[in-house]
Amino acid sequence: MPKIVDKEAKKRDIMHAAMEVFARKGVTKTKMIDIAEKAGIGKGTIYEYYRSKEEIFGDAFMMTYSQTEDLIGDINQSSDDPETKLRQIMESTVNAFFHGGGDFVGIMMDFWSEGIRNKDERILQIFDLNKIYQNYRTVISDILQEGITSGIFKEMNTQLTASVIIAALDGLLLQWILDRNIFDPREATEVLVNTYLDGIKK
Repeated sequence: MPKIVDKEAKKRDIMHAAMEVFARKGVTKTKMIDIAEKAGIGKGTIYEYYRSKEEIFGDAFMMTYSQTEDLIGDINQSSDDPETKLRQIMESTVNAFFHGGGDFVGIMMDFWSEGIRNKDERILQIFDLNKIYQNYRTVISDILQEGITSGIFKEMNTQLTASVIIAALDGLLLQWILDRNIFDPREATEVLVNTYLDGIKK
């Protein structure tokens, strides 16, 4: 009997291998043969699953983004308390990107900067950052409005406040990528969350 290959499992294996190579060599220097060797498959075989390293990263990015969206949806459904929801969403977002030593967000920035620098549409079309930020702003803004309506939070411009919160989370991630000894990610996230909640609560 011919061996039955689980194609989705194989694609996940290739994605994991690619992320390790991207983290070690950088996006520009990584070749498809490097990823194939790390995944333990032939160069010809990898093209049965992916046409380019950009396509591999695109799948990895969408998988991580979808998981984060699902987690945020679960948090929104699991609690009626705006403070709890905001805290859990901020913590979960940072934890998702710090997972695996923060390599994913570093690789994402590497891909994004490469796309901007070379005006490479293959890369720029992988992730629509404007849409992602807008979705995240909407989620946070809605929670802030819930808190205002229920009398927990002060009156505020919810869209602007959501933008400021996202900017702070981005800044936290960026600082840690540049110097991973500067602070403990989870401790820093707790300080950030508490600071914002103290500022917006009545």
